[in-house]
Amino acid sequence: MNEIKVCYTCDDNYAKYTCVSIASILKNASNDDNLTIYIISNNISEENKNKLENLKTIKDFRLKIITPTNDLFKDFQGIRTTDYLPIASFFRLKISSLITDIDKVIYIDPDTIVSKSLTELYNIDISNYYCGGILDIGYKRLGKKIGLKNNEFYINSGVLLINLEKWRREKAEEKFINYASENLDKITLGDQDLINKCFAGNILKLDGKWNVQVVNFCSRSDYTQNFNILHYTGGAKPWKFGSYIPLKKYYFKYLDLTTYDKPNKIWHIKSTIVGFFLYLKHRPLFILRPGFYKSIFSYILKK
Repeated sequence: MNEIKVCYTCDDNYAKYTCVSIASILKNASNDDNLTIYIISNNISEENKNKLENLKTIKDFRLKIITPTNDLFKDFQGIRTTDYLPIASFFRLKISSLITDIDKVIYIDPDTIVSKSLTELYNIDISNYYCGGILDIGYKRLGKKIGLKNNEFYINSGVLLINLEKWRREKAEEKFINYASENLDKITLGDQDLINKCFAGNILKLDGKWNVQVVNFCSRSDYTQNFNILHYTGGAKPWKFGSYIPLKKYYFKYLDLTTYDKPNKIWHIKSTIVGFFLYLKHRPLFILRPGFYKSIFSYILKK
């Protein structure tokens, strides 16, 4: 059996999207995958817990919900981040003390779709690293902003292979607190900046297929349909009316495997039309980019 440990952090508002992401993991797992999924959340409702349990009809797995207290994160109050990132995004900074029964875990954001078994990712050797991750779309600009050196790189924290044993042994959580307390004015992307700065030089760069980041046609990290993990980064989430991002169809594909309500065909048509014009207004020159047409033709051929 392939033992695989996965962790999500979310609040009750993001429980639905966590459920969809887990559904995609279970649907695409191999028969030998033995999955344990941890969810760190301070307020998941009983209704959403039942919907998570219902996912066992897709493939059986162990579900462990961990409920932290808000005072655990008082050290990170005042850190600047984007509007669409909830306080739950900071839960991953305490992951090594909240999950104490294992030494390695795959952390995944709720706004993701997994299309392959996670065995290959989980089995990557990170014994000499704090974590493994994939370059962020804006890695050059963001790395420079927090003062990374030329031989250091800036990863997206939405998919991480975490060495929990090393985090505990080398007191990673204390590193986060110390840096945050001294550099509040330099942090703009919350936990992601902290992870990159505190672990600089000790992060294993992973293949981009494990975190294909989709924001829009202008800033897509990998113009491919062949992703292992698709990550809907940014504020234009696929479930929002008027969202105009590529590959959002996969979110609705796996939403169908859950017991949540699904939007009808009319909603999809209206959302796509509105989204196109909203995006055209926001970035009118995006239609001049070759990647836009490559993505469009790729989508048509897949239909």
